[in-house]
Amino acid sequence: MRAGEPAPGPPGPALPALAPLALAAGLAPLLLGWIAVAPNRLLSPRPAALAETGPVLLAWALFHAALLALLLAAWRPRPNWLPEGAAVLAILALAATVGLGTAAGLPPGAAAARAAPAAGAWVALLALALATAAASALRGGTPAIPLLAALLGIGALGAAGLLDSLSLVREAQGRAADLRAALAGHLALSAAALLLALLAALPLAALSLSRPRLEAAFLGAASGIQVIPSIALFGLLIAPLAALASAFPGLRAAGLGGIGPAPAVIGIAAYLVLPLGRGVLSGLRVASADLVEAARGQGLSPGQALWQLRLPLGAGVMLGALRLAAVQAIGLATLAALVGGGGLGAVVFQGIGQLASDLILLGVLPILALSLAADAGIALLARVAPGGS
Repeated sequence: MRAGEPAPGPPGPALPALAPLALAAGLAPLLLGWIAVAPNRLLSPRPAALAETGPVLLAWALFHAALLALLLAAWRPRPNWLPEGAAVLAILALAATVGLGTAAGLPPGAAAARAAPAAGAWVALLALALATAAASALRGGTPAIPLLAALLGIGALGAAGLLDSLSLVREAQGRAADLRAALAGHLALSAAALLLALLAALPLAALSLSRPRLEAAFLGAASGIQVIPSIALFGLLIAPLAALASAFPGLRAAGLGGIGPAPAVIGIAAYLVLPLGRGVLSGLRVASADLVEAARGQGLSPGQALWQLRLPLGAGVMLGALRLAAVQAIGLATLAALVGGGGLGAVVFQGIGQLASDLILLGVLPILALSLAADAGIALLARVAPGGS
């Protein structure tokens, strides 16, 4: 290379995973079908051809244009927002193509007919979701944010009526009241478990900061809980909670019992103590010993050093632990239905019992949206917090 010449760029695509994912998203609907139609809910759907109407062709063309932009973006020398933007646009165009295609593909007058995305559409959706997350992560962003944007965009398409022909949307419309109650219950379970875990982890972590023996006992006990399967832990809590409720009727009146939300909340909180405790301890130790000693030399008490030095400097690390615990709480709350705790898990297990994929998705998709919202929200908060990245 001659002096003064620019260094050659990196060979091949800068985002090598995006090209095969984009190709998979484009080929899957072609090979496995876009939509599937069944005469009624009891029969299995079969692949059907997309109707060649103007709106369907427009959405189809937009989908492939977004895929082409994603392919071209994979060869850019530096990752930027273009790959994830193209992937999100492709997801929305895919949803619009399926929604408009099912509306035009249903037999006229067949009120009981059911239409759903075919296997090819689901594979394309999965490939595009992976491409979105990969592009965001390689850019240094938060993958949950573009994925949440894609979900909100699909929700906007549904609100506009473009997805009304899908069996999933019809199922949701028929169970709207039950879904709202399940969503509210799921949020209450997750929030209660997270709050209970914080009430336990925060003081124990603060006390363990300068007490190695207490720290070892605290983290050892929290780690031991992790090896117990969640269903087993919920089951182990049933007998003692039922005994407490029998011995103290006031507890039963307050909602504490062997069956219901109580064992689920306590069990979920027990799993959250370890990530919260470790995160708080790591955050409190961001401030070096020399810095703390200098603050003490300036006249700060241990309590003042904690609030004015350790907590501000370690806020980003502690919020990262809270982010992990919040997502974990939302996921574990799904199992609360197994002990009568309600939530969206009840919808999921009802769908499994009925072999109804639409009903399973009605429970799973809100859980996914809640997890992405919690992850994205706390990640943004951690970025602006002192010590955040």
